Amino acid sequence: MIDDWFSAIKLPLTWEQFWQLPQNPAYKYEYFDGHARLSPRPKSHHAVLDLRTFARPIAEMATDDKVAIRPLQDADWQQLPRLFAAAFHRVQPFASLTDDDRLAAAEDCLGHTREGGDGPVIDEACLVAAREEMLTGAILITLPPRNAVENAVGLPHVTWIFVVPSCTRQGVGTALLQAAVQPLVRLGYTRLASTFLVGNESSTLWHWQAGFKLLEQPWSMRTIRREAGR
Repeated sequence: MIDDWFSAIKLPLTWEQFWQLPQNPAYKYEYFDGHARLSPRPKSHHAVLDLRTFARPIAEMATDDKVAIRPLQDADWQQLPRLFAAAFHRVQPFASLTDDDRLAAAEDCLGHTREGGDGPVIDEACLVAAREEMLTGAILITLPPRNAVENAVGLPHVTWIFVVPSCTRQGVGTALLQAAVQPLVRLGYTRLASTFLVGNESSTLWHWQAGFKLLEQPWSMRTIRREAGR
């Protein structure tokens, strides 16, 4: 769903200016007829967390105010798009959008998740972080295929986890993950999958710190060569 919000970018630049552009791994950079042309080429990493050995790497949150972790409620969905838009305002593809378009993208992505587009939502493992009535973060976990929740099959997936900028780097996201692990274990799951974009360093580091292990990439040369040798 996130790939739908990547857009091609065309910039009038000189050849010298083109080579001074900052590079983002989610785009292919080309130069034609006095213009820089940035074409979306997003790639994702996939990782898995062993729930049986998970140990929270941070003892407690470092926020100035008390932040409580609680189950996601129906009324919370109305607040989530603005929270989402704020959390991802510097992350592609959302960073290239206007404020209005970024909010529309947030509503689109979250609506897709809520309606089951990413697989059934595991209600017990969907949580929010809240400071009194104000939400500061959320984790949404889904489980494809259909009916997987009832049958305890498949691999739970961290579809979205996000925290407002004022609460990042303070352990809120990790606290959300820790709270989500407990109901997943009670439901009988032993692993939790997640996906993050290549080039999103903060997400990469968070997954590494939490104990997620990278899966082999289907587009890596090692994989390609092994498949070709069959």
